[in-house]
Amino acid sequence: MVIKLLQWAKRSLATALGDKKDIVKNWKIIKQLNDKANIELDAKQQQLLQDNFSSVLKYVYESRLSEYDIWLDFGTLLGMYRDKGLINHDLDMDFGIIIENYNDYQEKEKDLLNKGFKKTRELYYDDELVELSYDYNGLNVDFILYDKYDEYVKSVVVIYLLNRPCKYESRKYKIKFSGLKEYDFQGIKVKIPVNTHEYLEYQYEKDFLIPNKFYDWHDNPMYEKVDESLAKVKLLR
Repeated sequence: MVIKLLQWAKRSLATALGDKKDIVKNWKIIKQLNDKANIELDAKQQQLLQDNFSSVLKYVYESRLSEYDIWLDFGTLLGMYRDKGLINHDLDMDFGIIIENYNDYQEKEKDLLNKGFKKTRELYYDDELVELSYDYNGLNVDFILYDKYDEYVKSVVVIYLLNRPCKYESRKYKIKFSGLKEYDFQGIKVKIPVNTHEYLEYQYEKDFLIPNKFYDWHDNPMYEKVDESLAKVKLLR
């Protein structure tokens, strides 16, 4: 209940302040309340990740989606490779996937929906679907859609703020990709890139084996800014 109140308070305050929120958020009392809210929210999400991690892996890889090229990605892959489990400060789960026929995908994703997954959003760039998000028991699960070109997979990251109008940030990127291999992760057969070390070097740079909770993806030269007017979000819940 406390966490829900904190979430409500943050949303309500931002809406009420409008374009003055950037000034007010620097007030000492506001910063203290905001820090407390973030700590509470992060702690809740981290617990949800721990509680549901194995179930999500199991349901994804026992579903018909396993017929696709689908692999652990970003923080989920980094935790598996570097930490042999979960990253302490991670808040969600990430999968990479290559989908050639979205109608076919929608038929197969029913396996997840029947297990309690709820699709929450679709992100588009230039009318191409680039990311899908699901809620599973309160945990956010992201599927990043890639296109494969030669020895790389490519996608676009879309970040948005639900202001009026909606504000977007978009950057394209590509990652060296040598195919997939099966890996036993906590007793579950998953898929990871054959070149996992090199793949993670693209995503988190050369020093990715050193934990850094303050890593900022904006500073990674892998990402290249693109026209934000071509980005779009479709919220489903």
